[in-house]
Amino acid sequence: MEIRSLSLTRERAVIDAFYERAGIRLDAAVDSLSGVFDGETLLALGGTAGNAIRSLAVERTARGEGLLPMLVTHLYKQLKGEGKTNVFVVTKPEYAPLFASLCFYERVRTRDAALLESRRDGLERFLSALPKADGAIVMNADPFTNGHLYLVRTAAEQCDRLLVLVLSKDAAHVPADARLELVKKGCAGLPNVSVFPGGDYVISSATFPDYFFKDKTEAALAGARLDATLFAEQIAPHCGVKTRFVGEEPLDPMTAGYNDALRTVLQPRGVCVCIIPRKTLDGQPISASRVRALWRAGDCDHIAPMVPETTLDYIRRNTL
Repeated sequence: MEIRSLSLTRERAVIDAFYERAGIRLDAAVDSLSGVFDGETLLALGGTAGNAIRSLAVERTARGEGLLPMLVTHLYKQLKGEGKTNVFVVTKPEYAPLFASLCFYERVRTRDAALLESRRDGLERFLSALPKADGAIVMNADPFTNGHLYLVRTAAEQCDRLLVLVLSKDAAHVPADARLELVKKGCAGLPNVSVFPGGDYVISSATFPDYFFKDKTEAALAGARLDATLFAEQIAPHCGVKTRFVGEEPLDPMTAGYNDALRTVLQPRGVCVCIIPRKTLDGQPISASRVRALWRAGDCDHIAPMVPETTLDYIRRNTL
């Protein structure tokens, strides 16, 4: 047995055929793949995406032969060699014990998925950096608009301290560090608002590995439940959050479904979900997607009423 790298382009037909036999698909975020071979026969396949291990599969005839632990160990060492200090896995709940046996630590589990990490104190370190707050908002802010600002201002009026967590992954149009900075600048005049990165512990539909779900909608809702459960069980009690504020979603059924998932998970655990009506302009909800469309067209005149000056300045200095 040996482990070899596979080309995502030259060997794509072999890769897709293997995953089809396994009943899953290659995760879109995977940037490297390794396989366990017996001669020229591919028996197991797995990849990495950022600091995560994804798209693990073993040929049915080779299951139970210890190939998966061998492959996971290889991928873990690969990521550590690249300087990743913490390695994450999202897997089906029934496979969580296997990763626990390989020194991964389970952080949250739902009926759909489990999140594990390699660093014993990873979640503890993340939580220790967060301030106390009785309200919270989680946002992507791609980019930060006056709609986002309205949501923050309205929520800040309803609580003593508001925590805004910004998605940290670069699975967006505006890079993570720029989005965080735009939210900080946009909220600078609100004294009871603290803005922090969501790190590896705020999960979105853009970052949730959906390769082991057949349906994209099913996968998105599974990601929402995992995110909400981690928030309810870890972030909310640590910070003292009693209310999670979200914007009303009249345009996107997927986001509306995400809000429903939040209510289902958070409210039984003592965290109220408060839905705030969207800010409108000329009768239409302000949306980041509309801003991005105008940005691509170079139409800053129509963007200007929809974003704070700090966001407009960023848009003028950057192309999309």
